[in-house]
Amino acid sequence: MRRKVRRETQQKQFASSLIGMMCCASCGTEEVDGVKLKKCTACKSVRYCSVKCQKDHRAKHKRECKKRAAELRDEVLFKQPESSHLGDCPICCLPLAPSIDEKASPMMSCCSKRICSGCSFADQIRQLKEAQVRKCPYCRHQLPKSQEEAAQIRMKRVEVNDPVAIWRLGVRCRQEGDYESAFQHYKKAAELGNADAHYNLSCVYRDGEGVEKDKKKEVYHLEEAAIAGHTFARHNLACYEGINGRHERAAKHWIINAKLGDQKSMEGLKEGYPDGLVSKEDFAAALRAYQAALDATKSPQRDKAAEYEIFKSTSEAENIKLKKCTACYLVRYCSVKCQRGHRPQHKKECKERTAELRDELLFKQPESTHLGDCPICCLPLPIDHTKSNMMPCCSKAICNGCDRANQMREFEGRSLQEMCPFCRTATPKSQEEADRIQMKRVEPDPETDDDLEKNLMKRVEVKDPIAMSQMGLRRYYEGDYNSAFEYTPKQLNWEMAAGLGDAEGKGVEMNEKKVWHHLEQAAIGGHPKARHNLACLEEINGRRARAMKHLIIAANQGDDGILENLRNAFELGYVSKEDFAAALRGHQAAVDATKSPQRDEAEAKRVKN
Repeated sequence: MRRKVRRETQQKQFASSLIGMMCCASCGTEEVDGVKLKKCTACKSVRYCSVKCQKDHRAKHKRECKKRAAELRDEVLFKQPESSHLGDCPICCLPLAPSIDEKASPMMSCCSKRICSGCSFADQIRQLKEAQVRKCPYCRHQLPKSQEEAAQIRMKRVEVNDPVAIWRLGVRCRQEGDYESAFQHYKKAAELGNADAHYNLSCVYRDGEGVEKDKKKEVYHLEEAAIAGHTFARHNLACYEGINGRHERAAKHWIINAKLGDQKSMEGLKEGYPDGLVSKEDFAAALRAYQAALDATKSPQRDKAAEYEIFKSTSEAENIKLKKCTACYLVRYCSVKCQRGHRPQHKKECKERTAELRDELLFKQPESTHLGDCPICCLPLPIDHTKSNMMPCCSKAICNGCDRANQMREFEGRSLQEMCPFCRTATPKSQEEADRIQMKRVEPDPETDDDLEKNLMKRVEVKDPIAMSQMGLRRYYEGDYNSAFEYTPKQLNWEMAAGLGDAEGKGVEMNEKKVWHHLEQAAIGGHPKARHNLACLEEINGRRARAMKHLIIAANQGDDGILENLRNAFELGYVSKEDFAAALRGHQAAVDATKSPQRDEAEAKRVKN
């Protein structure tokens, strides 16, 4: 029975609404061919045949009209816009990020189009490569060369009632202090449907610039701008609703804005969520939509443009160059002060990334040992120092095979003066003593070593790292540890990098960190003995896996002693069968690469003698 009564009531209400829509709500005149009824412009629910009927019916309809008009307004106001008022980039068709930064989406004065930074940057790069005149990426008109020319182009757009150009002219007038002209331009652009003009009108009515302050008009223009997708206008509306205690409406505004990718509104939701302003489901949905909106505005071109703008913004004023963090290479700084200020936040990440980069470099198999190749036969030099000679004249290590071949050639030619096999400089008369010093590293004889000293000093004067290393070794065995430390070059010095001074405390204080550093530098440079020492230190410190890695790398370089150590580790189960087999093959390949008939002949002669 109750259902039947309710159904009849609903049918009567529907019938009365239809009758109200088909005839005048005041006098009841029906819509015929000669009479046209007009809807109430506020509520859209009733019609009138004349203005007189509308005024007569106003007293009865006023309350219902306001209520329905408010409902209709809220339906439009709280409807999720498809995009922000900026829309999409007309070139890449990706959404433009809602931002007050003009560099994120520059406005073209020739066509009043907003182009995303990625497309603008890509077009600039293309035009620079092709040496073309700068043109608009969209309409292909030549860009203005001065502010005056840009103003003239903008005025042409104003004359044809371009709402964007009119709004920008209003902004310019407001900056110059002409508030009345700015208001007129804003008003005209707003009538043409420009959301930015509505937002600026709300600011004008709020601050009373050129007009009287009016709160109702301020809110009206904020709502118009928000309906068009203006994120800043909707954020201001949310703040206004929150101040007036309407927190539910404020939350709705923030949710809509967050879904458009507005960061401030998302922060407002995060602050209001713990206080129960937003439900868990709504907050989660807003968070997902916010991230989706951000992702939709990203592209590789825009990322490149953003990196360029960051660099340009810090270096444009004083031509400052950003420098990478020398440890992790992840971030850049414009000054030491900025680097120190960012240090507490960056310290942990920097250390982790630095250790990763160091290990990548440290455990990479070197292409050759620190000795390199013989510069004459271009074959790898053996690790055994007795199988190669260091020439003091040019600081080049020559294999015994090439050295013996050169001696035989000079003997057959009956040359009275021995020449360096590489640079063809006359070698010192005390060559045997020089060989003894360089090979066995014993204390030199000052009476027979003058020529070697002179040649070596010449190479030291031009900062030859090999010569400096040899001179450092000479001073070290002479007992002059301070001079030995000073002669040690900072680069390419794999001999002294084994840490003699730091480990023994001769000439400098003992420093374990520097021992590790120099051993690692030497190992990276291909020094097998340094890598062997590193393996021993890692084993002592309980890092056996790292120690085995060092042994495998050194064995692959052809070091017999390290291969024997690796064999012992394999018997103890520290190395897998596959790794040991691969190390054996690598070691044999490295040894075979150093062999040649000339070297075998020279080695047989040396052993015989």
